[in-house]
Amino acid sequence: MSQVDQLVSELSSQFRGEAGGAAGGLEALARSFLEAKLVALSNGSSSTEQQEAHQKRLLFDIIDASIVDQVGLATSTAVLQELVCLVDRPEHGLSMSAQQEILLHLLSKIQQRQMAYDGVITGTRKALAKALAAEEKWDEAARQLQSIRFEQSQGAPNIDSVFPVYIWTTQLFLQAENLEQAVLSLNRAAANIMQVSDVEQIMQYRFIQARVLSLTHKYIEAAIIYNNIFQTNTRDAAGQLEVLGQAINCAVLAAASPQKMRVLSGLHREKLAPTLPSFGLMEKMVLKRLIKPTELEQFSQQLEKHQRELVAGGKTTLLGSAVREHNVFVLSALYTSIRFENLGRLLGIDTEEAELMCARMIAEGRMKGRIDQIAGIITFEGAREVKEVSAAISMKRQAAVQPPPMHFRETVHARWDGRIGNLCQSIEDAVDMLIERQPVYARTLFRRVA
Repeated sequence: MSQVDQLVSELSSQFRGEAGGAAGGLEALARSFLEAKLVALSNGSSSTEQQEAHQKRLLFDIIDASIVDQVGLATSTAVLQELVCLVDRPEHGLSMSAQQEILLHLLSKIQQRQMAYDGVITGTRKALAKALAAEEKWDEAARQLQSIRFEQSQGAPNIDSVFPVYIWTTQLFLQAENLEQAVLSLNRAAANIMQVSDVEQIMQYRFIQARVLSLTHKYIEAAIIYNNIFQTNTRDAAGQLEVLGQAINCAVLAAASPQKMRVLSGLHREKLAPTLPSFGLMEKMVLKRLIKPTELEQFSQQLEKHQRELVAGGKTTLLGSAVREHNVFVLSALYTSIRFENLGRLLGIDTEEAELMCARMIAEGRMKGRIDQIAGIITFEGAREVKEVSAAISMKRQAAVQPPPMHFRETVHARWDGRIGNLCQSIEDAVDMLIERQPVYARTLFRRVA
């Protein structure tokens, strides 16, 4: 009789009375059965390598014996679940490679029987992912977790057990620098986030979400999420500073836009912000001051690798591009119009590059202006609004020592009313001129309107 046949006989006889009993009794009996087999095996005198080889052979045979028809499904499931837990325990001294071989052998035997061994397959893939991650095989570990099909499980999957697997998978793909798969895994988690009630899991999800957004260069979205985490996580002071620093870095790197200025202004008001080395550069952006290239070196030292990537064909970095766009915003408040030759000199770039950057910002709706390519001039529109925003920010900074005058709101309303009145007067003048110079056309036009 082979060892597999002998094990089949032992499993059939020892578990016969417990097959219809409670799950806890089966699990305890399965644990005792496996422990007894390993203890009996360890009593023999052999080297460590031989001992591991014998253990591996024994567990292979137990797997093969558990899935034959003579062994009931309840017994088989209990034995295999306990075997996965046993392999995962460090006290048994199995090497990572031996653990992987045993778990892969188990998967090869039962993965085609998803309905029967659903829980065992899930546990095996988790244990295998853990063993692979211990050897820094991040991508292989993540793909084991990705292969778990919760939607094919019997009954509705428990969100408390499903969601952490999605988060773990995303983390492993990020460590493997497989950004595409990390995004897909994060999307699976996002589809279930509204059902999660555990605060720690939600916070972990937010951290990973912000990380993925930063890696995909969606810096303004990442800054907003980091800021939300900063506002929520008030217990860990050191963690708060780190998150606030990440929020500032992402906001600074974001493309110039009114939304960027709103986010930066909010971060600038935080009490902890002045304690960070990134505060100086952020403050210059908030106060609409020109930033010199020499001021970027200190700030760039605290950026992550992906945040220091070269852009524009390797001519500049993300930080350099963001600062140039900021400087264009500042110059749009100082100049009504400017030649691209002079603009390029102020920004430290050539004329053509300055024109392309301004054209892109206008086309994307991040700046108002008109470009005269023949004359090589850009005319900034909305310079008055930029100055008003800058003045409003300055007033907020001085609010503690010098509150705004009581008539400020009335003054703004009066100016607005005056502009509406001027617009109406201009329309009326235009109509009068039309009637005076083109009476026939005017009568025809008014008849159509009537």
